[in-house]
Amino acid sequence: MNAREMVVTDLSTIRTRRQQWAWDGFLPLGVPAAFAGRGGIGKSTIGAWIAAGLTRGTLPGDFYGLPVNVGFISGEDDPATTLVPRLIAAGADLSRVHDFSGVRTTDKEGNSYVGLPTIADDLALLKSALIANETRALFIDPVMSMMSGDSIKASDVRRNLDPVAALAAELNIAPIMVMHFGKGQGDASDKMSGSHAFRDVARSVLLLAVDEETDQRILTVDKSNYSNQSPSLAFSIESVDVATDDGETATLGLARLVGETALTVHELVRRSHDDALGDLSSDILAFIKSVDGKVSTADVADALDEPLDRVRTYLGRLARSERITRVGRGQYSRNDGVPTVPTVLSVSFNHPNDTHSTHDTGGTPTKTCAVCGVDLHPSLLAAGIYVHPNCQELETTALRKTKESSKTAENPCLICGEPIRAQFTALGFTTHQKCQDDALASQNPAALVEVGGV
Repeated sequence: MNAREMVVTDLSTIRTRRQQWAWDGFLPLGVPAAFAGRGGIGKSTIGAWIAAGLTRGTLPGDFYGLPVNVGFISGEDDPATTLVPRLIAAGADLSRVHDFSGVRTTDKEGNSYVGLPTIADDLALLKSALIANETRALFIDPVMSMMSGDSIKASDVRRNLDPVAALAAELNIAPIMVMHFGKGQGDASDKMSGSHAFRDVARSVLLLAVDEETDQRILTVDKSNYSNQSPSLAFSIESVDVATDDGETATLGLARLVGETALTVHELVRRSHDDALGDLSSDILAFIKSVDGKVSTADVADALDEPLDRVRTYLGRLARSERITRVGRGQYSRNDGVPTVPTVLSVSFNHPNDTHSTHDTGGTPTKTCAVCGVDLHPSLLAAGIYVHPNCQELETTALRKTKESSKTAENPCLICGEPIRAQFTALGFTTHQKCQDDALASQNPAALVEVGGV
């Protein structure tokens, strides 16, 4: 059993310092980060994009303009057929990338084999290799491949990952623990498979999901202990052919940064839950869209001959996903609001890391912005976007101001006489909800009005 002793530190002896970043706002140095998403959606492809940026010094952060070495422990991707071609496509400097996926074990009879390193047995070997190769970022894909014990038990997870955190602090490196989403429903923050201890140990948690409407990958900072959470990023992934040393070609994915986005993985997960509601969700949407004005939960339940509680649950989920609008307690209307800002808010050629890919977009714009008439950049056209993001924002702001200016001024409540806020007056409310509730409680029919309160 290892010897253990308490370590006591006088905080007056600690010298404070600024938190450093391998990738500003996304990957802090000296602590582990988690990178999670469903299997097969492109985590490794975007990981190659990050690695390429680090080896070229093009990622914003403390290594911007300073190329650094990157390491991989890959339990799933073969270096010759997948990992190296993927990094070539991403434009990585391969002389700065090292594979730490093998540990040679020799038994008493002299037989040897090479297997994946484990945290329990090989951390000292890994530390020596990281130092010798001056590695500053380490992708562990997936982190489960290095662990022993039960990934569901917090104690087992902490026993594995606490040494990784200590190693990161000692060497001031950025370990990126790649993980999968678990099955079933739930909030995006709870989707990482295994114990909650994975999330507790990680100082930064990055989540990845697919926007089914655009086929873009959305990267969201779900947890950040050292900064305000950065805006989500949208990536496109395209298939490219890479020439291999045997005279053949390998076809694999190449990630391109499209830009910042207002969309988050949390919204995509909620959207997928709403999609999973099935036929009743579609029936409710169709009914509400067919009605001018608002409808109550009871109206929907009666029209569709469904239980009230079940309809209430579906209405709540549809309202949270902004497919319908909640206009009052238990009252809903179709969503005829201001058009939303499109997915892309800024484009890849404004991001410091847009230069490291070896594959140029090529060509000249052949379409113009639908708002300003100026040529669109090829990266926007490739993503299916035909309006400059800033133009769309300006147009959206103008529409919103027009709508706000048309709102009715604050009108008095028909029961108490006090003003009703303008945004509720604009929705057709003529009483406060509390006034309506009080009137119902007092059994005073004369006080009730046709339109519900706010």
